[in-house]
Amino acid sequence: MADLRVDYQLLASITGTLSSLTSEFAHIDDQVSSYDPAYGSGAIAAAMGNFSGNWSNHRKTLLAAMENLGKMTAAAEQYFRQADSKLASDLTSK
Repeated sequence: MADLRVDYQLLASITGTLSSLTSEFAHIDDQVSSYDPAYGSGAIAAAMGNFSGNWSNHRKTLLAAMENLGKMTAAAEQYFRQADSKLASDLTSK
């Protein structure tokens, strides 16, 4: 029979880390256009603008994935704790 071991501290740590990272990613400002004069070339400035626009779109996708993963880890911890409590209760009540 296999034993399932759940590290609650690890799950909580992952949830907290994902929350922190999500917050940091959400508050990153796009600053590429502020560097346009330093590039010295309209073509380079345009390429950096395209990169910045793509990054903004990809960042939104990453944020959604990180938020979903954070919700899943929090839910996993909650459900494992409930299952542990129920099993312990069932074992001690008989």
